[in-house]
This record gives sequence, structure tokens and C-alpha cells, in this order.
Amino acid sequence: MATTSRSREHYRDHHDWHSHDYVSKWAEGQDPKEKERQEQFRLLAKTVPYDKQLPIKILDVGAGYGALTQFLLKQFPNATAVCQDGSEEMAKLGRERMEHLKGRYTYVLCDFSKPGWSQQLEGPFEAIVSSIAIHNVRRPETVRSIYREIFPLVKSGGCFLNFDRENPPLHDQMEWLREAGFKDVKCFWNGESRALFGGFKKE
Repeated sequence: MATTSRSREHYRDHHDWHSHDYVSKWAEGQDPKEKERQEQFRLLAKTVPYDKQLPIKILDVGAGYGALTQFLLKQFPNATAVCQDGSEEMAKLGRERMEHLKGRYTYVLCDFSKPGWSQQLEGPFEAIVSSIAIHNVRRPETVRSIYREIFPLVKSGGCFLNFDRENPPLHDQMEWLREAGFKDVKCFWNGESRALFGGFKKE
């Protein structure tokens, strides 16, 4: 079946992350879902291979308004976080919602769908995480590239953990993590269309 220019555009991105109104409405729609995701967030935090009292450095890829960042900074009270996102509007909303955590996080604006995005981030990080974000790029080769750029940012002994939709297919994503250099790649939780999976960087 032929692909129209309109459908190709939809394939690239169906969100308007640079619109204040769109981001506000999208976030309102996500709020009720956060309670449902607490179980997965708790499992993600438990899988991070560091004592919760250690002052680890966390990178949240596609952090959005910081739902996962907030959760992890509560679980790891001495940790700091870098929130990477491509939307200034999302970062503004995140700063509003995380005012009580001011000083423990910073936002870095860069587009992870563009090659070289990781060069704007100062690693390494003990834990790199992502939640319901990377699937938005929609192109398998771009997701694969994102994982390749994430690996050098992980500190030896650290991890990358991704809670996301299984799009591209989970099996493919786990193989791309192995190709990037991650070890002990596993799926830690699998729902109907979402999964928590990731791998570790050996010392």
C-alpha cells in the first residue's frame, strides 16, 4: 500500500511537543496513569544496582515533566538527576512540578532522535532510565541508534532501564541493547503492550 505524505509525517511524529496547550493537555491525560505505573517504577528502582543511600547520578532520557525522575529522587534521597528532553514546554512543566526538588535535578534540552544528542550530556551516570518516551521516535533504526549513544554514558557497573511500549518489538530492542554493549539484558516485567527491560555495563 502506498504511503501518502500525510501518513509519512504521522509516522515521524504524532505529537506537538512544542505547543504549550498540547503539552498541558497531554500531561493532564497522563496524570491518572501515574498511579498505574507505580508498580513498574518501584520495580525499576529496585533493579538499579546501587544502595539507595548512595549519591548516584541518574539520567532520565525523554524525561518529559519528570514523573520517573521524581519517583527515583524520592527512592534515592542522595541522588541527583539530569532530565533530557527535546521540548522546552515539557521542561517548563517539569520545573513547575519538581519545584520541591530544586537543586537535585537539571534539564538538558536535546533531541534524542538526532545523531550526536548524547554529546550534550556530561556522564557517566550510574543509572540511565527512560519511561514511555523512546517509542515516540517510531523508526527502528533510530531506536537502535539511541541505545548505541546511551551505552558510553553509563558508568561501569551501572545500568540502563527502559519502561516503554513494545514498539519496536521487545525482542528486537533487547538485541539492540546487546549490540550496543550491554550485558545481562533482561525483561523484568511484561504487560499487554508495555515492558520494563534493560541491561548492565560490566566493570
